[in-house]
Amino acid sequence: MKTIPLKNSFCQTLCVVLTGLAFASCSDLLTEETYGKHHSDTYFENTEKLEMAVNGVYAIFNKQATYGQYWMVYDCDTDISHISGAGTGHVARDLGHYNAYTEHSWLQETWIAYYEGIDRANTILAKKDDVKIADSADQKRFDRLIAQTKTLRAMCFFDLTLLWGDVPMKLTPSQASEDFMQGQTPRDEVYAQIVTDLEEAIPDLLWHDDPGQYAERISKGAAMGLLARAYLYRGGYSLHNNNGTGIMKRPDNYQEYYQKAQTVLNELIHSGKHGLLEGETVDGEFRSGYEKTFRNMCETTYNAYENICELSFFTPTGQNYGSFMGTYNGPAINDQSIYGRANSFIKTHCFFYDTFEENDLRKEVAVATFEINAASEIKQIDREKSQNWAPGKWRRNWHTGAVKGNNDTDVNWVLLRYPDVLLMSAEVENELTGGPNDTAIERVNQVRRRAFGKPYLTKDTEVDLKLSDFSGKEDFFTFLTEERARELCFEGLRRQDLIRWNLIETAIRKTHEQFLGYFNSSNGNAYTFRAGEFFTPGKHELYPIPAREIRETKGALVQNPGYTNAEE
Repeated sequence: MKTIPLKNSFCQTLCVVLTGLAFASCSDLLTEETYGKHHSDTYFENTEKLEMAVNGVYAIFNKQATYGQYWMVYDCDTDISHISGAGTGHVARDLGHYNAYTEHSWLQETWIAYYEGIDRANTILAKKDDVKIADSADQKRFDRLIAQTKTLRAMCFFDLTLLWGDVPMKLTPSQASEDFMQGQTPRDEVYAQIVTDLEEAIPDLLWHDDPGQYAERISKGAAMGLLARAYLYRGGYSLHNNNGTGIMKRPDNYQEYYQKAQTVLNELIHSGKHGLLEGETVDGEFRSGYEKTFRNMCETTYNAYENICELSFFTPTGQNYGSFMGTYNGPAINDQSIYGRANSFIKTHCFFYDTFEENDLRKEVAVATFEINAASEIKQIDREKSQNWAPGKWRRNWHTGAVKGNNDTDVNWVLLRYPDVLLMSAEVENELTGGPNDTAIERVNQVRRRAFGKPYLTKDTEVDLKLSDFSGKEDFFTFLTEERARELCFEGLRRQDLIRWNLIETAIRKTHEQFLGYFNSSNGNAYTFRAGEFFTPGKHELYPIPAREIRETKGALVQNPGYTNAEE
């Protein structure tokens, strides 16, 4: 899926009661500025107008507060990445290093954005019966648009739940006369609604290669993959508030959700609609399918075969309206180079780099061990300073578009790739059968074969793993946690994966010890992994509810464990 960045097109064409904030006071609502000429009671007259409204929900995911920038930081600090700089007092460093506070501006902006998207979706669903259908073809268009709206609402609720746990669930459009003093909804109820929205949407969505489907819309495969992901998170660990104390737990019936995920994943895999890109030779040099996937993104070439769901970014002139892909999460590049500047705020390190096997072709794609100077020359960074190595998947020297600014690019955010589907399937099989089975091994091997430059559907004794390579369920699970990092690194999944496995504290402590043992004065380069100092279990698995939301609801919203609104 690619989304269309329409720059507030919804607000420009449709006048509805949108707070811009999730739960503002009635006085705030009555003083909101009107941006359009139409009222929701008369706007939804045909599917053309309906599509314009749906575009406004898509636009939520093109904001810096969601996937343009902030989600890159919401995926830090972990065992594979960290925010550049050991200090605090900076918006990104404070979030990444687990020094978050209730007045943090980014948290407030993200909360606002997702609830704005939910309110737009709720308005569409409330007014859908006003749309006049011209003929059978128009009916199908209508059905697809409503299915997209439900999927987008599910995506908003899903991200809110990942970041904050229990959150208010509102399923009707906001009205000035209503009571906005709404507290949290238990996350299991929110997950149930996410599942309902996705299950209702899937039958009316098209596969990515169906006639009438185009890249700027959610496909059936995207919704199915996101549904499977939601099941795994619903069945995973998360932080719960127990009278002010944070407790990590998972549902007693968690395997039921794994079984539901298994059904969806098998259907998606057996559809044959998606797969892995194969390698190719370019100018006499072999490029793996893994490298091709990310070069395609850097060249703004969309291929929905592997990248099942992309969030689209395009900015005509830059000016902080595009994506920060490749600038914020790529190797550092001097602003005088021909490639434009990359300030490289998301970093990795040698400990993650060393988890790749020697001939794994993903290693040099995933991790950039260099920077680019003003003369546009690639300069290697010594291993002793590998805290300055960076994600390499979206490196700016691969970009083919015009340089529009220091920060902005037209590179999309990839929300779901087919390797994730394969690895989720392997994880589910391992859990449900009490250890790896032939299906789990084959799905892992498909990812591995491509990683080593082999045809991914052809068995290969040189790289294939066997059941006998693993002692049992825990051994295979440990391998999967590492393989997901190697394949899906820096794609916004690692921190949340570690949380749902209840492994985030272990991962951070281990990484902290690795930093202490290596980046110290003995090798002339001291550097501190601050997450290891700040991370507090039972607190930092969730972010604090923005203080403004606590105030505006007069305490109906309860702060997450470990945070107080008096924090600075």
